[in-house]
Amino acid sequence: MYNDDILNIERCETIDELSELFQVVQEMGRRLGNETHGPAYADVRRFNEMLLETRQQLERIKAGRSAW
Repeated sequence: MYNDDILNIERCETIDELSELFQVVQEMGRRLGNETHGPAYADVRRFNEMLLETRQQLERIKAGRSAW
């Protein structure tokens, strides 16, 4: 039981750290989008969409962690 508790705590800490990291990465992606023009913009836009999808999935994982 003790190992399960430790793993749960570590898992929650990892989720929190990833959430903070993705906030920073998304901000950098937004800056890149503002600085990019022409044909490359479509690639940057898709990149930012993928970051958003990833962060939303992380938030779903974070919301469900109380069930662990």
